[in-house]
Amino acid sequence: GRSPAWKNRPEVIVADRGREFTISRTEKAAGTIVWRYRFEPQGSGTLVTESYEVIEPITAMGWFVIGTLYGNHDRRAGLRQGMTQTLERLREVAERSTTGG
Repeated sequence: GRSPAWKNRPEVIVADRGREFTISRTEKAAGTIVWRYRFEPQGSGTLVTESYEVIEPITAMGWFVIGTLYGNHDRRAGLRQGMTQTLERLREVAERSTTGG
């Protein structure tokens, strides 16, 4: 079966085109995390750095829900996997826009 949908309502904190995009995500029992994307020119491309900061940690109930309903018992590995997927999608979009696709 499929895991239940995760509700995610981010708030944009910084939108500095070509330099930084930062969002804050707060969910009941799941705490607050700030996600930051920084963009720096590098050669003929752009270096993208993704990072996150835990502002308010996940509660014990939140960990229970994440582990039980979503089967995610290793949150750090889950965050790393999500970051990798996000950066890959960002690369695909950027390459499409530069090739006219």
